[in-house]
Amino acid sequence: MSHETATILLVDDEELLREGVQEMLELGGYAVITANNGQEAMASLANPAIDLVITDLVMPKMDGVDFVEQLRKVRPDVPVLVVSGSTRNIMARYGIDTIQVPGADASLSKPFKGLDLMSQIKTLLASRH
Repeated sequence: MSHETATILLVDDEELLREGVQEMLELGGYAVITANNGQEAMASLANPAIDLVITDLVMPKMDGVDFVEQLRKVRPDVPVLVVSGSTRNIMARYGIDTIQVPGADASLSKPFKGLDLMSQIKTLLASRH
């Protein structure tokens, strides 16, 4: 599958960030489905076309950790990229550079560069096949 046909589920409660990332992904040739939180995203997972999930960690109703755990029960095959800014201080304190979320395949800290995001997406989609 070429990345041009890949569909990405983008889950983030920050509307401006979600819209900005959606625009960047669409300009990159991806189809994008968005959700405001983990509960909304779970409903979207019924769509078999979803090839990759990008999720925030800190969200209302269902946070990213619970969402990834639920996602793995219904779609164990879909790569998951976790993005979050809330763990930056904890990560700096312990000298770690990744967000370890059970079930997630990769992570990025906010704010992230568009090139870093696109690179992670390409890597995750390539590893799926």
